[in-house]
Amino acid sequence: MIYIYNAGPMFTEADINQRMREGKMMREVLQRNQKEFTVINPIELPFDNTKVLTSKEIFMADHEHVEKANVFFFELASGDSGTYVELGNAIERLMHGSPLHIYPVFNDLRLQRNQVGGIECPLGFNSYLVGSLTANNIEIHTSFDEAFAHFMKDFHLE
Repeated sequence: MIYIYNAGPMFTEADINQRMREGKMMREVLQRNQKEFTVINPIELPFDNTKVLTSKEIFMADHEHVEKANVFFFELASGDSGTYVELGNAIERLMHGSPLHIYPVFNDLRLQRNQVGGIECPLGFNSYLVGSLTANNIEIHTSFDEAFAHFMKDFHLE
């Protein structure tokens, strides 16, 4: 079974729209290919937004899915600390032998606009963060669409 966790910021209208677009793309492709799947898009989790939602409740709900997932998408260019924690959890699982597929995305216009080469450029991406990916031979993507195409190829999806 393909169990996807889609991590990224979800605080602005643009963030929310992007996460919703990604979730929709994932579900459409998996349904079309008749795969058994779960897609967890934290923006879509059924929290009761009519009452106070504690940090503990958010962590516990998200962490439950991070522990179950075997496929991860991470939008990392925004610097969202929650996404970084989720990535750390997934990297730890990977380093302890869990068979995971991790698709990190650094989508930052400055990379293309300034013709800066590679993720090791001086834009301020934390070396420990980047190193957690490169040390584990995880390919880094420059867009969600590129990462999603890699996922489709890995799982033989059309």
